[in-house]
Parts: sequence; C-alpha cells; structure tokens
Amino acid sequence: MKHGKQHQGVHRLCPLCGADNAGKKPSVYSQDEWIIKKCSGCGLVYLENPPAYEELEEIYAWEKTSSQRSQERTKKESALRQYVRKIERYKDRLIRRDKLIDLSEKYFPVGPVIDVGCGGGAVMSRLDKKHTPYGIEVSKQLSGSAQEIATARGGHVFCGNALEGLDSFDKDYFVAAIMSAYFEHEAAPREVLQKIKRVLRPGAPLVIKVPNYGCLNRLITQKKWCGFRYPDHVNYWTPRTLKKIIADTGFDIVRFNIGDRSPISDNMWLIARKPA
Repeated sequence: MKHGKQHQGVHRLCPLCGADNAGKKPSVYSQDEWIIKKCSGCGLVYLENPPAYEELEEIYAWEKTSSQRSQERTKKESALRQYVRKIERYKDRLIRRDKLIDLSEKYFPVGPVIDVGCGGGAVMSRLDKKHTPYGIEVSKQLSGSAQEIATARGGHVFCGNALEGLDSFDKDYFVAAIMSAYFEHEAAPREVLQKIKRVLRPGAPLVIKVPNYGCLNRLITQKKWCGFRYPDHVNYWTPRTLKKIIADTGFDIVRFNIGDRSPISDNMWLIARKPA
C-alpha cells in the first residue's frame, strides 16, 4: 500500500470542522495514492485528496467502476457476510421493503422533489405521481437515463456537480430533497447542504442515506468493509459526525433513532428539515 505518492489534486481540509490534517499520519485505510485521514479536531474520517469533479464525470464515473467494485467486494467478504447479504435481500423482496419510498410517502408533501446524486433515475421512477422528480447527476451516461424518467413526469435533471446544479434552481422551489448513496461522495458536503437549504421551501424535509463508518461490521472486517470505495467515497460518516454537520448547517433533525443508525447495519438514515 503506497502512501508516499500524493494524488495530483486539491488538498482538502476536513469538510466538517475545517482543520488541516496535512501533517497527520495517513490512516491504515488509505489505498495506493488515495490518502485517508482521521481529523485530529472533530474525528471525521475523510479522503484528503479526492478526485476533481471532472474526473468523477469521466474516469471514475459510477457506471464504469461499479461492476469492478462489486466483484472486489465479493472477493473480500467472508462467506458468512455474503450469506447474510443474501438473506437481507431475500427478506426485503419478501416484505416488499423500500424504505426510501416509505419515508417519502410519510414526510414529502405534494410537489417537486430534488434527488441529489440521482444516478440513472431509479429513485425517481419509484416516487409517487404526486411528486415531480428533479435530479442532479455528475455522470453523463447516468444523467441521460435519469433525464428520460424526469422529463416524462414534468421534471428535469442537471448533468454536473451538485454545487453548480443546485445554483440552477430557484430559491424555495422544492418540497423535499433526497440524498441517497450520495453524501459519502461529495467533496464539499457543508456547501452542498447550505445550497440545498436555499432551494428547499421552509419546513421541507431532507432524507439522507449513507454508509455507517461506525458500524460493528466495519470494526470487525476492517479493510474489507463494504463501505470502502476508492476514490469516490470521500467522507466516512458516523452517527455523531453526520448529526453534527446537519445541525451545523442549520437543519432541524426530525428523525435519527436507533433503528436509523443501528450499529449492526452498514447504512444509516437521517431525516432533517429546513426550519419553517
């Protein structure tokens, strides 16, 4: 594992507290030229030298790396973990569980909904017809697929990074926002939250789903944890750090109970709200 070769990119301060950890020893979870640090100030674990947005659009686009990463993860996972994952998938199909859609039906009012990091539009396609889907996606190929879904329902997808995409929408336009499997990818999470708050209507909810770096599976499997993805996972959130950045950017936390941040789950969910 090479820690000496620094990826040619912008050196990133801690995205949670702004501390400069340049002099701090790389984490054992660093890989090749990708340098992971644990902030000495707030404890957030993050990628110090993330790829530029332009690289995410082309070189590290999701559709180009997902298959390879899935194969690598399968090789690394223990037989027991693979068996547990199969049971979880079967259970979800059996009880028709779709937590994101369940949450949208419970918390989202009628109107336009923005899906940040919408991928190919899978979530958009499952939203109730009372919601007009909008999205932001950095991958050109995936955004094209999502655009077809959004257009058919009166919405639109912005192809590009979230900072520019959110600036393209009017203030107080959306009744709700979704960030599912996105916030771990965003090099400027604080700035994105501030921009999301601008485009949300007062009282509008925000649903976030991210990998839980604080889960027991990560502590047990260490470097083999399924939540590691190089170089596009740039933030490794725990319940404490996720809660802090949401509160620090002026959102009210509506729901973040033990079921949403279970230590035995690789993922966690948080429902926030723009103050009314």
